[in-house]
Amino acid sequence: MLLLTAIALAKESEFVEVELDRPVDAPDSTLAAEFGGAWSAGNTDSRTVSAKVDASYRWDANRFSTVSGGVLGSARVDQNGDGVLDEQEREQERVKTAQRGTAHVRYDRYLNPRTSLYSLGGGYTDPFAGYDGRLNAQVGTSRLVLGDASEHTPQETRLVAEIGFDAAHENYTAGVAPETDWMYSARGELELHQDLTERLEVGQEAEVFVNVVDPQDARFISDTSVTNDLTDTLSVKFTYTLRYDTDPVAGYVPADHQGLVTLVAKVL
Repeated sequence: MLLLTAIALAKESEFVEVELDRPVDAPDSTLAAEFGGAWSAGNTDSRTVSAKVDASYRWDANRFSTVSGGVLGSARVDQNGDGVLDEQEREQERVKTAQRGTAHVRYDRYLNPRTSLYSLGGGYTDPFAGYDGRLNAQVGTSRLVLGDASEHTPQETRLVAEIGFDAAHENYTAGVAPETDWMYSARGELELHQDLTERLEVGQEAEVFVNVVDPQDARFISDTSVTNDLTDTLSVKFTYTLRYDTDPVAGYVPADHQGLVTLVAKVL
């Protein structure tokens, strides 16, 4: 699990965040940037950095959004397993311990204040999960099931549901056979946020992809978060992410875990 302390300029999900707490005809622009990292030196030597940028523009019944980000980690390794970094090991080149990058763009067309049709395209790279590159395109519909579409009020429960179809072209790391493949999936997602108090919010997002050719091949992504507002513009957030693949790339484990502690500053 990767635990990072980060400074963020806003929060937004990679896929689903259709902000429905304003009327669909209210113009809106957002820009968010996030940076975080962890490092150690001395008896151990490791570094991890993460970065993320979100931007969106909403006008009339339309919304365009984009998100990109990544995590990169490296360390000097105790190669002989004696529990100590000796001088020879300290002089070796650093070894990558994490390398994940993502980028997506999305367009939403609102049918009413609660419902939109969306299309999305982008991809990611994650060699530590077996992917040199994965490009995908997606279409679907999003619906605000619970919550006020025009006004955010304390103690509000907000539930968003999405269904859609995803097509992805996967390129695997060296040594994996076959080298590439296509995946066509039905997609569903539920996103729940509950304001426990005026300053404390809990959230749960669950997303699943089921291969329409082989339904036993499924992918599950879960984000669990707790956000505490320190001031009107500053908050601290903890997020736990689980990515689980019932049929992972050959030679790789099915589950990836990530923990993230974030200091969030709301600019727009």
